[in-house]
Amino acid sequence: MGKKPTDKAPTERTKTDAQGRAIPVSVIRPEMLKQDAVVNKTLDRVLRLNKRIKEDKIKLYNDIQDYLEYFAKKSDLTWKGNAAFTSFDGQFKIEIRFKECIEFGLELQLAKQKIDECLKDWSADSNANLRAIISEAFQVDKKGEIAKHRILSLRKYNIKDPIWKEAMELIDKAIRVVSTKQYVSFYERDEHGEYKMIVLNFTAL
Repeated sequence: MGKKPTDKAPTERTKTDAQGRAIPVSVIRPEMLKQDAVVNKTLDRVLRLNKRIKEDKIKLYNDIQDYLEYFAKKSDLTWKGNAAFTSFDGQFKIEIRFKECIEFGLELQLAKQKIDECLKDWSADSNANLRAIISEAFQVDKKGEIAKHRILSLRKYNIKDPIWKEAMELIDKAIRVVSTKQYVSFYERDEHGEYKMIVLNFTAL
């Protein structure tokens, strides 16, 4: 029986490429279709796992925070700062740490000028290693950023030079706390009585 004029030809199945173009499946290499299927199937599971981990993380943090608030409230206080507590048998341990993220204000540039003045005035036979550490502290990385830990480490040196002390005071004034991150770690005690971190990093498992 012949095709009626009103009959529509079957629509050819297509897949959208990275440029947003509809490409007929018939012209795509079989290995690329297989690859596409594997990636999509895998990422579907990954995204569902990612969502579940995020939801569980919120529940875990809330449970811990609720306990700390309950514990502090018994003394008419609110919980602040780090914490570490274990199960009754000592098999498991939870640690909470807060890390401040800092930036430096304009005072840092003034501190650098003071430090440069010190390096210029100090005798050439002063400790070469210390001079190198101080000089490297203000060097920037490939992103044009200063390594904050190097700047902060300068404050540990007990240098009597009054100009150096002024520089350290300027560094203190330059520190700006821009955010605080909370870290929670979970531990299980092994057969030797040592606490080992329970790894939740997917790649490290």
